[in-house]
Amino acid sequence: MKSPIKAATLDIGGVIYSDDAFKRAIYDSLKVLSPRVPLDEFNKIYRDHLESQSSSLRGKLCERFLGSREHLARLIEMTDARWIFTDLDLYQDVLPLLDFLQSHGLRLGIVANQPRSVVESLKKHGLLDYFEFLGISSLVGLEKPSPKLYQLAMDSLGVSAGEIIHIGNRLDNDVLAAAKVGFLTAWIIRGESKAQPSEEERALADFTANNLSDFHSQFSDYLIGGK
Repeated sequence: MKSPIKAATLDIGGVIYSDDAFKRAIYDSLKVLSPRVPLDEFNKIYRDHLESQSSSLRGKLCERFLGSREHLARLIEMTDARWIFTDLDLYQDVLPLLDFLQSHGLRLGIVANQPRSVVESLKKHGLLDYFEFLGISSLVGLEKPSPKLYQLAMDSLGVSAGEIIHIGNRLDNDVLAAAKVGFLTAWIIRGESKAQPSEEERALADFTANNLSDFHSQFSDYLIGGK
């Protein structure tokens, strides 16, 4: 039986690039706005946020280090300006997966909450031409977990629910949000993913892997088997 999958969308942070770039950008921006941001305390708030997978990280940091969320818009602006992916941030398992997906005829898109500067990073690293659809929040005016962003991806790639898989590293914004509109889902447990999800949480995704190489192997079997 032939696999029905005709398209795939990928998140950016934690899937294509390391989330360390985002973490660096926030910390550097906070240090400009506040005379004292202890790295150990910043790291604890960051780790606790990843485990909770709830609310706004930058909002939490504003409350702790800047006294309130009054400066949240400024922190977002400053973070986005510093949120630049370097050569070292690019995961080495990305290109092999993109080549594999493309060789099997899948149409590819991006679904990610990112500043528009990420387009230049994708271009610089030879990735931009792989994608027919750029569902980047700053470009389309929609953010995950909005179902409208996932629906836009389906419409733009010309596929229906059940014919597309989303590959992301967040349970809330990626796995649950994409599944809600009918996508198959792949949960990559790295970056800003919850570090040690429970078996019940892992079962919420159609595929769960620690990196794209592991997912590549699982998805290859799926495509060949046509399950």
